[in-house]
Amino acid sequence: MSATLAVRLIEPLVFVASIIVLVKLSLPYANPLLVTFRPVVRTFTRRNYFIYIMIGLAVILADTILTAIDHRFTERVVALFGQDFTELIWRIEGEWVAVFQRWTWAPLTWFLAWAYVIVFSAAVPWTMAVFDYLGETRRNVAVLVGYIMNYLLVLPFYIAFPVRECHAYAPGGRQFVRLALDDLHPAIMQVLRPLSGIDNCFPSFHTSLVVTMALFAWDSGRKAFAAVMSVMMISIMFSTLYLGIHWATDVAAGVVVGVLAWFLGERLGGKLWARWSRRSLAAD
Repeated sequence: MSATLAVRLIEPLVFVASIIVLVKLSLPYANPLLVTFRPVVRTFTRRNYFIYIMIGLAVILADTILTAIDHRFTERVVALFGQDFTELIWRIEGEWVAVFQRWTWAPLTWFLAWAYVIVFSAAVPWTMAVFDYLGETRRNVAVLVGYIMNYLLVLPFYIAFPVRECHAYAPGGRQFVRLALDDLHPAIMQVLRPLSGIDNCFPSFHTSLVVTMALFAWDSGRKAFAAVMSVMMISIMFSTLYLGIHWATDVAAGVVVGVLAWFLGERLGGKLWARWSRRSLAAD
């Protein structure tokens, strides 16, 4: 069995197990299996849950298609400006990100790889599972809208403002940071790459999405949920720098996008939920 295939087989298992653990930490007195799998069952019995899943899959599909044709947009930008915008980011911050790799520790690398790869992917379903258990339908609609807004806000930059990942930039032929995921195994990034263009760096989507989810968690009134999400938010933001993927500028811009996406999610999600509620009452 190839290493890439092994990662593809193991990742879904770790993903599900991680959601169960994160749910347990977020809702200490709830049954984590019930909280995790009840929304899955409801996908087949409730129309709105099926819509949630379809929208989420549509965003993932759109991202996969964009990544596959991303080089075409980059070629046009380079033809127009003579280069991409990595040099601009380099001039702004230099090799400051290299500070995060001056001291590395294998257990920390494994933890941050888990946060970057698995927890990031689990952030939305984890959040929605918690709100489902709490009966917060309006918030789940807001979370979904916030997720979509995150992608729509970063998309124009990925198309028209290509910035290469730190490890892929070598000023003067000198690589100043390495891709720390490769310290674990190159197959990890090989599996991720179809969903992550190497020059889709600014803003950091990892940062923006977890900031949005953290704001929803803070607003939930559940201290354990907010605390766990906060730890994961900080871990994921740190991981993007430690692993040699994002620039500090990407992370800063990601925070701004995350806050804006949360705001739009709250406003637009609330309006959509109110409209659906009125339709349901009218149907009854």
